[in-house]
Amino acid sequence: MRGLAFVALLLLPLVPTHASGAGGVQDYFVVADGESAHGRLALPDGAPRGLVVLLHGYDHDADDHDAHLAHLAAQGFVAVAMDYRGAHDGFPLLAGAHDTEAATSDLMARYRFAHATLFSVSMGTAVAGIVLADMPDVFDVWVDSEGLAMLHETWAGASALSPSGNPTAVTAKAAIEAECGGNPAQAPQAYAQRSAALRAPEFRGLRAAILIHDLNDGLVPHDQGREMEAALAAIGVPTDFYTVVRGEPGHEGTTLTGYAGQNVDGLAGHGTEDDDAQAMTQVAFRILDDVVNGAYPLPTGHGQFVTDRDFGML
Repeated sequence: MRGLAFVALLLLPLVPTHASGAGGVQDYFVVADGESAHGRLALPDGAPRGLVVLLHGYDHDADDHDAHLAHLAAQGFVAVAMDYRGAHDGFPLLAGAHDTEAATSDLMARYRFAHATLFSVSMGTAVAGIVLADMPDVFDVWVDSEGLAMLHETWAGASALSPSGNPTAVTAKAAIEAECGGNPAQAPQAYAQRSAALRAPEFRGLRAAILIHDLNDGLVPHDQGREMEAALAAIGVPTDFYTVVRGEPGHEGTTLTGYAGQNVDGLAGHGTEDDDAQAMTQVAFRILDDVVNGAYPLPTGHGQFVTDRDFGML
């Protein structure tokens, strides 16, 4: 096991700020569960080097990642992100997984890829858990950012905040219950099916994982990342874990401290996926970039890293 390392967060965007249709990103349709599923697809100019699948988070859409898809295609990869059939502000986890599985199968058959790389963020982690369980021999490396690994914990957090009138909490609680058919006591199996940390024993083909989580996350607490890490360790998947502390002031994201009216300057919270100045988005996509290009030494044990905008802050 590697010792604790400190990693500098360079405040330079990895890719351009999102722009719809950037770099030739196109609409993509595939049939999933007998219905048309929509996503966004970017193709390289030459022979593709591989397939990268992106899973977006709550209240986001595939086109929030147009710039990231275009960046991956410019490096020679086929890159796809699906919208997930269902409401924009809902929790269509099962539909999102089936959409992603249909797209992955279609593109792997079309380009004859043997394996693919999976990237997920926030709610997309719950989708990833289903995908990795349903397609255990497809994705060999997983990069996961601020991952929602235990759905019942997210429901509990939203339930605790709902009485305050927090609109995100109110909507998320209702959406999770609609997706699962009730609360965790009423539908425990549905919550377990959608909790990536509980599905880990089914991730048979996963060769390595890199998990990234911010310490001041106001939507998916840091402990959910640790639970995902522990679940992967239990099945012997080598994993690196990054704790992100501080980033660019003014781009903190959704923070725990913010609920108390103290949005501490630069203390990184839950990221906004189309804001590449936000620490979580910046770090996660830089790591993904290195992974797909072979510049990241894949973990062989369980590495622990702290990322901050400056050296020596912890």
